[in-house]
Amino acid sequence: MNLAARMKPVSPKRFISAHSIRLFGLAFLAVIAWASPRSFSQQSIDVDKAAALLQAGETEKACQAYHALLTAKPANPEAEAGEVTCSEQLALKARANGDLNGALQYLLQARDVVPHNSRLLYDLGILEDQMHLYKDADLSLDAAGKLDPTDSRIWYASGRVKMDLGQLDLAKEKLAAYLAVHPEDATAHYGLGRAYQLGLQFDKARTEFQRSISLQAAQTEGYYQLGDIALHEGEFDESIANFEKTLVRNPKHGGALAGIGEAYFKEKKYDKALEYLRRAVAAASDYQPGHYYLGLTLARLGKQEESKQELSIAEKLADDENRKSSQHLQLNPAVEEPNARNR
Repeated sequence: MNLAARMKPVSPKRFISAHSIRLFGLAFLAVIAWASPRSFSQQSIDVDKAAALLQAGETEKACQAYHALLTAKPANPEAEAGEVTCSEQLALKARANGDLNGALQYLLQARDVVPHNSRLLYDLGILEDQMHLYKDADLSLDAAGKLDPTDSRIWYASGRVKMDLGQLDLAKEKLAAYLAVHPEDATAHYGLGRAYQLGLQFDKARTEFQRSISLQAAQTEGYYQLGDIALHEGEFDESIANFEKTLVRNPKHGGALAGIGEAYFKEKKYDKALEYLRRAVAAASDYQPGHYYLGLTLARLGKQEESKQELSIAEKLADDENRKSSQHLQLNPAVEEPNARNR
């Protein structure tokens, strides 16, 4: 049998059917790619629309658009950048209006869809610190520092928060690192001085306060802390001199007025002490040491009833302060460590 006879003829109907299947398959894939509800081109269009809203000042609507985009498809760099920008703007506006809780909600909502952005976490930490949510602030700033370990602003902010939490060694480490990069920052020298002072390292504290004053002479707090150190060390003349320098720029500085009153009390100059302590409680009615030393001074001067009233106020203020400082409020969920979701 020849080769031609052994070959079966191909049915035209079968040939057309196979060809149609191939064509249909190609067409189907093309339709699927074009009709995908979250195709790359569609995402680009949505990001452009959100950006246009932000540019037009429709910040709330822009945030909603970015949030929806990132909820549907996370890790879109353009959408993340837009979400952070519009959330910052809304938070700043709320903060300017005195609505700190509203500002906090904007930043927390942004963090839900952009959890690993150092700029957003830094903003959140700063606001939480302002709201005395020290534990939350510490978590936010630590996470920001892990994402961007080169940002010296984060070091400084973190140092302040750790000082508020009583973590003095870590606070000194952060502030010293910041000052190694920004040695002319008077505020940071003051902050490092406070960390040393709270740790009872008075010589180091004095050096930092003096450096702060040399960089920015027109201030009150550096002089005030120098006066407080001298008062603690029993150097009453030096103490009063520094408190007086504080009062030159702020005549109603309750701490300085009370400090002078305390110095005179310890020198047993009760009439002078009374004068400054009365001024102190008038200028700063919630400053506990002013009421305390005023109560003691009144007792020395034989004014027992008034003394009891002032000591009672001092006791209440001390209880209130202890309660607040023991709470270190924490309202927000813990911040995930960078890349925690990828582990």
